[in-house]
Amino acid sequence: MRVALESLRFVVIFVLMAVLLNFISFLMYYPIFGENAERYIGWTAFIGSLVIMFFLYRKKEWGKGVFNKQILFLSLVMVILLATLIPDFTPDHFGSDRFVYSYGFPFPFITIYSVVDAHFVIPNLFFNRGRGVNVGMFGILLNFLVFYFILRFILGKISKSSQMAEKT
Repeated sequence: MRVALESLRFVVIFVLMAVLLNFISFLMYYPIFGENAERYIGWTAFIGSLVIMFFLYRKKEWGKGVFNKQILFLSLVMVILLATLIPDFTPDHFGSDRFVYSYGFPFPFITIYSVVDAHFVIPNLFFNRGRGVNVGMFGILLNFLVFYFILRFILGKISKSSQMAEKT
């Protein structure tokens, strides 16, 4: 329960921070870039939110003793790898020339609106002039929690069986 609550606290503060930084970056970038400001607003707020969250968690010492760091890192790697390696072979058509791809396992959390019919996430994100990207924080949170609890259960069973083998 503590893991779920700590993860929920991170997501809520991160989303609020991203909204605040989106507003601030819009006020800063719109006079400079004009109509092209939308290209820079989202990523600037996302990276700024990650940096602020890192320092906030360090200063307040939130999350200490809640997460097993090895399982945390492994579950985050699994979320990223499975979203990267599992293709979307059945894209939805959005209009006549656009495709909508959803990535993430078991819950999709990245949606890419693309003109080119590429099934994997890497070509759609980096090598395609996509029409848009949507990242759902709730899907990332659910995937992280699923993998964290599964890995914690499996590694707990392995450590118990190794302790039982050492006793006999």
